[in-house]
Amino acid sequence: MANAVRTRSAQSVQEARVRARQNWKRLVILVVAVFVVVNLARSVLPTLGVKTPLTGRPTSGATTGAKTMPPATAEVNGVKVLGSGAPIVTLDPGMVRPDMPVTIVGSGFDPGAKIDILMTKGSGKKAKTTPLTTATGDRYGAFYTTLKFPAQGPNAGGQNSEITAQQRGGKTKKVAKAQAQMAAGAAGVAKLSAVVGKPGDTVTLSVSGFSPYEELSVYWGRISGTPNETLKTDSTGSVQKVPLKVGVSAVGTTSLVIVGQKSGAAASLPFQVLKLYPSIALKPYAVKAMNPIGFTGKGFMPNERVLIRLNSASGAPILVAQTDGAGTFRSGGFIVPYQLKGAQRIVFTGELSRATVNSSFTVLPYMPMVRTSTYGGSPGTIISFYATGFGANEAVHVYAAKGKGAKRELVAAFRVDATGSARAGGRYTVPGDAGDAVLFTLVGQRSGGSATVTFKVDNSAGPVDVAPQPPYALPPDLQN
Repeated sequence: MANAVRTRSAQSVQEARVRARQNWKRLVILVVAVFVVVNLARSVLPTLGVKTPLTGRPTSGATTGAKTMPPATAEVNGVKVLGSGAPIVTLDPGMVRPDMPVTIVGSGFDPGAKIDILMTKGSGKKAKTTPLTTATGDRYGAFYTTLKFPAQGPNAGGQNSEITAQQRGGKTKKVAKAQAQMAAGAAGVAKLSAVVGKPGDTVTLSVSGFSPYEELSVYWGRISGTPNETLKTDSTGSVQKVPLKVGVSAVGTTSLVIVGQKSGAAASLPFQVLKLYPSIALKPYAVKAMNPIGFTGKGFMPNERVLIRLNSASGAPILVAQTDGAGTFRSGGFIVPYQLKGAQRIVFTGELSRATVNSSFTVLPYMPMVRTSTYGGSPGTIISFYATGFGANEAVHVYAAKGKGAKRELVAAFRVDATGSARAGGRYTVPGDAGDAVLFTLVGQRSGGSATVTFKVDNSAGPVDVAPQPPYALPPDLQN
């Protein structure tokens, strides 16, 4: 019996100990739960606008419910790190070229808001703003758009453009800015098939590193003005193996310069320009006045004018010839004027290349031939004149001298035809005091050509009754 009582007592003690441990655990769980509830009431409910006895009175310090976004909180390598929620816009890449794809990313705007993307060039009154595109904020107030960066002209290399993302409407004005740096134009690369040649030679040019589909201006020995050639790049910003004529430049070392008209990118190559040695062929080399002299030339600059001067390398040209694509020309020349006598020189100068060459020719004298209608006769004989070899359509004056050494006087005049000839031109009566001969000299009034003929006077064996002739009056239409 005693053993049974001791056993029941031991069991009761054990049960009591188990119940005590369970009660302690419940107490710990309850305390933790109360602590969590109290902290939630103090920290979370006020942010939701719920007031409770546990929240207490707010302090005078800043709260998480601030209505304005915090400003920049740090600066790293000159770049401001904005506070949470402020709008921001970035470019990828930040260094751009015209017609180059650029991605613009923005955040911190209102969800669904329309955001205008603008580009500003310059500052102050000279600032120019250009709309680029319009984006729409997503549900997080962010946007992402890609566009081709617009051209800024040939002098834009190295200059900045300001990109502005500006939200339309809204309670607060949300604007973000970023800088787009225009890539400097030194990235262009050029290659020539030859680095020595003379103006007009053809070389092969290849270039790369420019903007797609942009025009390239090609200059020889300069970087402005009218380009010698204009090329256009392909989709990769390149031009491959195009024929190019060597342009006009100073003899010696010069440069071939290629400038992109959109990107402002440039490339240059040294080139050794050789001197031009043109040549001229005249036809004929000897000619009478009022006849044409023609000439051909080669070795000049292609498609340049050749200035043609007489007996001088300066002054007003008498003619201008145009060379073809091979630097050659052919000219009908000019009519040699009567004023030119003897040896003459023609000087040919390329207007662009300044290449100069000269060639000589000779102006032959007119040497006419004349005869009288009869070779001799008695005093009172009326004679006329036959002539050849004078200048075309010129007046011929007839001078007579009664005997050798006598003073000559004008006694007749006539005009030759287009071939310089005359038949039975003029009229003269042999006077009674003519002696034994009359010496006639015929002079062309334009060509200066002269010829003489002697008329033999027969012996009349006594006085001859021939009325004296009045002095010859030159008609006005036979002056020259």
